Amino acid sequence: MSNKILGIVGSALIMLSILPTVSVFFLLIGFVLISIAIKDTNAFSDFIIGVVLNIIASFLFYFKLLAFIVSSLLAIFSQNPFIPLTFSMLIYLFIFYVLNIISAVYFKKSFDKLSVIYKNNFFKYAGYFIVIGAILVIFGIGMIISEIGWLLVLLGFFTIIVENNEIYDSEIIDTEVVEEKKRLIKNN
Repeated sequence: MSNKILGIVGSALIMLSILPTVSVFFLLIGFVLISIAIKDTNAFSDFIIGVVLNIIASFLFYFKLLAFIVSSLLAIFSQNPFIPLTFSMLIYLFIFYVLNIISAVYFKKSFDKLSVIYKNNFFKYAGYFIVIGAILVIFGIGMIISEIGWLLVLLGFFTIIVENNEIYDSEIIDTEVVEEKKRLIKNN
């Protein structure tokens, strides 16, 4: 399967991860597929950092339940039972929010590099939408904006031209071309 197809399918799965019953599964598979698609580029390390932070933020949702249980137990001994509950929920939301924004920044850095490699602005704009979506997620509209960002990633992969199923880093290719020109000039 070509890297282009892996990127398209991966970004489509990430877009579909908003479906409640398959969200974690689609998110993980989508991240893996995109990681495989860009593994030979200099954008890979930033993407992996973004993935790890995003997964931590996503799984934080499940730990919220544990925080709620602990807060409920603390509320039994409190004069005002809503203070511990509210405090734990605010801590959870703050950590989730910060991790989500940092993850989005790393995705943006990765997509900026892909934009340069492929000379494709869809990746660049996708990074902006993902960061803006992460910032606005607290207002509810952020999820829609992030979905638009992942749609732009899908379009970015869809519109790239890949030779021999390989994604090449333009910096490496440019260096090789310059070295070849130097060699030819030296031989003439």
